[in-house]
Amino acid sequence: MAFLFIKCVLLFFSLVDYIPMVRLIYIIFIFLIFSCHKKENKVFTLTDSEDTGLDFQNNVPYTEEFNTYTYRNFYNGGGVALGDINNDGLIDIYFTGNIAENKLFLNKGNWKFEDITKIAGVSCPNVWSTGATMVDINGDGLLDIYVCKAGKPEGSNRHNELFINQGDLTFKEQAATYGLDIMGLSIHSAFFDYDRDGDLDCYILNNSIRSVGGFDLSEGQRNIPDAEGNKFLRNDNGKFVDITTQAGIYSSKIGYGLGITVSDFNGDEYPDIFISNDFFERDYLYLNKKDGTFSEVGTSAFSTMSMGSMGADVTDLDNDLLPDLFVTEMLPRTLERKKTKTQYETWDKYQASARKGYHHQCARNVLQKNMGFNKFVELGRFSGLADTEWSWSCLSQDFDNDGLKDIFVSNGLYKDLLDKDYLNYSANANMIRSKINKNEKVLINLIDSMPSIPVKNCMFKNVGDWKFDFVSDQWGMDQLTFSNGSAYGDIDNDGDLDLVINNVNMPAFAYRNNTDTITNKSIGFILKGNNKNTSAIGTKIILKYQGRQSMVENYTSRGFQSSIDPKMHIGLGNVSIIDTVFITWPDGSKSIKTGLKTNKVYTLSQNEAIAPKSIIVNTTLPNCDTMLVPFEHRDIDFNLFTSERLMTEMPGFDGPGVAVGDVNGDKIDDIFVGGGRNQSSELYLSIGKLFKSVKQPFDQQSKSECVKAKFFDSDNDGDLDLYVAHGGKSFSNFAVELHDKLYLNNGKGSFSVAKDLPFPNAVNTGDICISDLNHDGLQDVVCAEKMKNDYYTQPGSIHILYNLGNNQFRYEEPIHAKNLGMMSCVALVDVNGDKYEDIVVGGKWMPVYTILNQKGSFANSKVTKAEKTSGLWNVMSAIDVDNDGDKDIIAGNEGLNSFFCKGLRMYVKDFDGNGSADQIICKSENGKMIPIHDLDELFSQIPSLKKKFVTYRQFASIDIETMFGRESLVGAATFDLDELQSVIFINDNGNLKKVSLPKEAQFSSIHAIFARKNDNVSEMFFGGNHFKVKPQFGRQDGSMAWFMKCDFSRKNPFFDIKPLYVEGQIRSILPFGEKIVFGINNAKVLICNNLN
Repeated sequence: MAFLFIKCVLLFFSLVDYIPMVRLIYIIFIFLIFSCHKKENKVFTLTDSEDTGLDFQNNVPYTEEFNTYTYRNFYNGGGVALGDINNDGLIDIYFTGNIAENKLFLNKGNWKFEDITKIAGVSCPNVWSTGATMVDINGDGLLDIYVCKAGKPEGSNRHNELFINQGDLTFKEQAATYGLDIMGLSIHSAFFDYDRDGDLDCYILNNSIRSVGGFDLSEGQRNIPDAEGNKFLRNDNGKFVDITTQAGIYSSKIGYGLGITVSDFNGDEYPDIFISNDFFERDYLYLNKKDGTFSEVGTSAFSTMSMGSMGADVTDLDNDLLPDLFVTEMLPRTLERKKTKTQYETWDKYQASARKGYHHQCARNVLQKNMGFNKFVELGRFSGLADTEWSWSCLSQDFDNDGLKDIFVSNGLYKDLLDKDYLNYSANANMIRSKINKNEKVLINLIDSMPSIPVKNCMFKNVGDWKFDFVSDQWGMDQLTFSNGSAYGDIDNDGDLDLVINNVNMPAFAYRNNTDTITNKSIGFILKGNNKNTSAIGTKIILKYQGRQSMVENYTSRGFQSSIDPKMHIGLGNVSIIDTVFITWPDGSKSIKTGLKTNKVYTLSQNEAIAPKSIIVNTTLPNCDTMLVPFEHRDIDFNLFTSERLMTEMPGFDGPGVAVGDVNGDKIDDIFVGGGRNQSSELYLSIGKLFKSVKQPFDQQSKSECVKAKFFDSDNDGDLDLYVAHGGKSFSNFAVELHDKLYLNNGKGSFSVAKDLPFPNAVNTGDICISDLNHDGLQDVVCAEKMKNDYYTQPGSIHILYNLGNNQFRYEEPIHAKNLGMMSCVALVDVNGDKYEDIVVGGKWMPVYTILNQKGSFANSKVTKAEKTSGLWNVMSAIDVDNDGDKDIIAGNEGLNSFFCKGLRMYVKDFDGNGSADQIICKSENGKMIPIHDLDELFSQIPSLKKKFVTYRQFASIDIETMFGRESLVGAATFDLDELQSVIFINDNGNLKKVSLPKEAQFSSIHAIFARKNDNVSEMFFGGNHFKVKPQFGRQDGSMAWFMKCDFSRKNPFFDIKPLYVEGQIRSILPFGEKIVFGINNAKVLICNNLN
């Protein structure tokens, strides 16, 4: 675009010199400027193959014998390899075809290409080609081409082929000479120097030849090598030797790998490997042990993986100098297509898969933020990248040169064999039997009837803070396609990245990038490596400029079945000078360059580098000790989805309740940890650095589930007594196990059970708060009831126990706080400044309510609602955050990294009149409320709907009013979601004003908060996560606990934000002397070092 603008300016001034009608020319000049800009106002322009000469089309016709039924990868498509094969400074392009022959195009400049396939001898005729990599195998300074093969097991060139560049635009096939003539269902290859010996080693991704349906989810299958599985080959003086097993690489028959991604994931300057596996097998992350072997750490590094993982790419997305990972899957973008295309695992199957070692997998894309210490958090939903249709290639690069790396995803499946209506009605057993009886061409007829709907490729602009905007239309990528392999490179050497895409049954795409490189600049590097690694594959470059930083790595196998040019490109925004460039070469040696001008390409030589030094990466997490408190919380494995099939997540399972205090007067804190259902709670008395476990009398309540616990002096005798709150959805409304208990301290740390508390009925407690509500010097108890247990959403009430002394209590249920909602959290704060603490509550699918204290009584207190606060609240903590003398409220919510979003509405009613309530969640689309549930899920809860909906497509866009009729919605309870962020409610003269917590606090649901003051700075600890969520909605696991400081006198009030690396479902955070104790559901108690 800048080039065209300059052309217009030059045209104008040349006209002024020769034509006296200046005013007329001025008008023409303005017109020309705007015309030029109008034509090129999008980032990308799709070039015309008739103009460029890039005439390639991967046509894949099917027959009765060879088709998507007889070969499952039939529509996986081909790849793209970019590189300068003749060293003329121009990027050339190689396309692979499946049934179509491969083609090599020589770049002649100015977007003109010549097809030199026949001359080059690289067409690979009569064989199914997949991935292609341009790489200098023999170190002669010329790029060779390695082509992977799959498809039918026939043909003289069925093995993978290596075309050695002869330097005259011809190539010689020499795979056998180099030991690379691998035979199998090869998908792609990656070349890199894993042992830093100066030559390139090779990982070859082979898809299993076994049928997917032939496996059960038995344990240990990935440990059994298979001769046709993945290959890891070490380069020994130009001959590649198979060291797969001895290197610690899986090669089993359950490996359905579709993507290889290489990066230095842990910062130790050795290349690591990520493998994305399709179908049921989990993904692999191999960390290089620097001794010739790898350690596979996927399950410890990633809390969640994609289920049908396909393409992947890695780059530093937030400029923190750590490589982040994006993996594609198949989840459609629209709710309508999700309902017709996607099938989900049941809860029981999901759990069984995890138990058998297949880890937690989800049917969506995942974006893994690198947290260091070999840990990642998954942010796909937070970032808006979770659903991009049937996605193959993903590429992470700065396509608009603004200094932030964007994400491109190629989409489309030519024949959608997972369409639910197709599977149910066209491809069911009866239909197939009928076609066989009629002697029809069964498979051709089946495939003919398959849906074939092209979709847009997805381009996402990185707007910072882990948010991405969908910009396909705005950036000129609104074509409907069946796209597969893709690669980027600066094809026209104008300082921005162009994009080449291989499509199925339609012409390949070449997009010219029109970025204004005068405003958004870049810098490029051509690397000259030592020994046989002439392109210096594995080099890492870090830039420092204007207080900012950026990092890129030189690994060329990227996207899906594709490879990029080894010339490195970094977008910078409007920056003219780079202060410092740090280069780490593949052998660990270093170079530094300073004061480099932008919008230039520099050649860097490894010969100038300083000798490598050994680097030690700190992998020690913050000091957490589980041995001091040998208590592991256990919840029962109870599937609540079988009784209420429309619930998105299981309520309850809120323990362990944890309390900390000195119960025996020795000036050392002790710890009480509440047990799960059928597990005794325990008191741990501190004895020096050790603990003594005390189970009595707490074991008397082992059948209960302890959800909250607090030490307080109930009887004013100078020692700490203990209130234990019980809850859980797995009990009946009348279960005695729901009764809260008060334990009395004899002053020496020995407890006895007090008489029953005066609740009139069993209460499923959500939260408790203890304070002197009526200023009589005695501590009172506020109990927020989570729900009645008849059905989900049946609201609970506020219950108050006024302390009368001598461990006697008077019960009160404020009339206006009866059946208030599904309360999960309560705080006591003087909201209106009358010196009496008021009750503030929140919960699931409810707003934040305030119940004002009428000078010691709440019996007739009015309830006020904070506007636009209906959310999924979990926890509250009261502290004076803004230093104005009153307490504010820090409130933990669902966060922004889940399926839930603003605008969802839940309808609750017995719609089919069978005596049980149905909870139907809807999303607003075009003014109508569309149910989000899968049709089969609705059928299981409301069988009468089977009479209304014959096909999935008929149901997909139906709204709830049409589904049940307007009259049936009368009397239905409705619950809306207005706010999902975790926030601070600033107490401002009776008003609660929301201030959003930083993005890190929105990565997952928050269920535990500890806040304290350090002078005028508030220090806050957050923990959370929730795992008992239906597989289609995905568990909440994006937090490893966070510490942050807050000072509202600063321009940026939140600072010193740090991850604590505490994993799991954190339910309690409390100070313990100089340390912090974490109570974690279904896990061990952790005691961690404090943070200041």
